[in-house]
Amino acid sequence: MDFSWFYKFMVLLWKNFVLKRRRFIALIMEIILTLLFIGTLLLTRNFVVIRNYGPFNYSLQPVDELPAFLGNIPFPGLWELAFVPSKSVVVKNIVETVKRDLHYNFKVQGFSSERDFENYVKKKVNSKKVMAAFVFDHEFQNSHDPLPLKVKYHLRFSSFQRNKDVRFDRNRGWETGALFPAFPSVGPRNEDFENGGSPGEHIFKHIYFNIIVV
Repeated sequence: MDFSWFYKFMVLLWKNFVLKRRRFIALIMEIILTLLFIGTLLLTRNFVVIRNYGPFNYSLQPVDELPAFLGNIPFPGLWELAFVPSKSVVVKNIVETVKRDLHYNFKVQGFSSERDFENYVKKKVNSKKVMAAFVFDHEFQNSHDPLPLKVKYHLRFSSFQRNKDVRFDRNRGWETGALFPAFPSVGPRNEDFENGGSPGEHIFKHIYFNIIVV
């Protein structure tokens, strides 16, 4: 059996030992600082009071109506639901079903293509009005074509903050690229709010509409 690796390892240890022995005071300080750091952690752990949270029981949040704060419309008129493509009767029926299930008199508006919808919401006044857009990724040959067996669609929302009028404003955006908050709190966040607390959404919009569509 080849023990050359073992001899090389022993030579490396001897080299480090010689270097440390030449700087004996630095070696002692490194050992003291290591022990001091470990002792500080143990003392902190011993004196810190650990508080147990929960369990928490929250009431169910309804998905058959809009959250209350969305009833305060910050513009004249009604919320809008958009859908693409506009020529499909079955897609329009789906959006009308969403409108009926949410018990709100949405203005339903169709667009022939996603580009037409984007041109529409480029205007700020229109972007504020659109609650959600249902974009179905399928080429319908005529208006009465059924949905394919594998339905592919996505929801598009405005960047306008719907909860801006409920004492929450995030000027830097929603920070969806971060896994954790920049300033984490100790314990559970918003434990006293059944609707989740800030950022003020009872149920996030994309989950909200996906439940209804599916």
